[in-house]
Amino acid sequence: MAWIGVAREIPEEEVIKTVTSLGLVVRRVVGEVEIKTLKGWIGLRIYDVYGDVEGIASNLAKIFSAAVLESGRHLVLGETSARLWDEGAKVVFPDGEGELIPIYTYDGFLDVRMPTSNVRGLKATLVVGGKTYELPLGPDDLMEILSMGRKALEKVEKAASVYGLDKIISREAIEQLRQHKEEVKVEVDYDSGLAMIREGGKVRIVNLKQYFLKLVQNNELEKARELLDKAPQSLAEELVEALKKEYEVDKALDEDKALMKWREIARKLGVEHQLGLEESTH
Repeated sequence: MAWIGVAREIPEEEVIKTVTSLGLVVRRVVGEVEIKTLKGWIGLRIYDVYGDVEGIASNLAKIFSAAVLESGRHLVLGETSARLWDEGAKVVFPDGEGELIPIYTYDGFLDVRMPTSNVRGLKATLVVGGKTYELPLGPDDLMEILSMGRKALEKVEKAASVYGLDKIISREAIEQLRQHKEEVKVEVDYDSGLAMIREGGKVRIVNLKQYFLKLVQNNELEKARELLDKAPQSLAEELVEALKKEYEVDKALDEDKALMKWREIARKLGVEHQLGLEESTH
């Protein structure tokens, strides 16, 4: 990303002509923003450009006799290897004075770019599945992310827990997500050992054992208990055996943690005896 910002009273055509004459290519006009400087808030029109912008703010401030901003790779504030840094902008005034201002915080762990309190008018962004989405997410964007699978949705959920739900997901998208969840219908066929899951306009058929374990994994234990209670004895035994294998895997990784987690699961599913997790009376 390379940006130039020029006081918004300077006509776009004049800016583009001048910037082009200096060897840069203007890709698009990003929009108008306000930047907090030591001299107060100033309004700038931002241009996305291709080329080296280092030092150009000083030249353009003299040419236009107006405040000018430059922002690019040379103004990354912090170590990118740490995966958390600020993206800065240098603002230069007609009198030659300038200052460096952080305008974005980049979170490499969640792929979030969040505007700082020094700027108004810039959009936050989130990268999911290689695509960049503007925040807060609208209904269409959220539905697209949902179609990418559980991991993509978990990334959105983590971002919301760090930055706040209202900054990551719009109210309209939250409402649509609620309706989407309400529209999920499951039909269980105990004879075939399959479950048909309807989500919106999509239909998936999964093995009952797989569906049961997924319910447990998602902590939907009431649904898992209902499925277990209604299953024929032979199928119920298979489900409990699959559950036992999951418990043994967790136990091998961290026995103390597994005991805490699975005692609660076993109690709610009524399978403490089968898993050997009865509470000791001594």
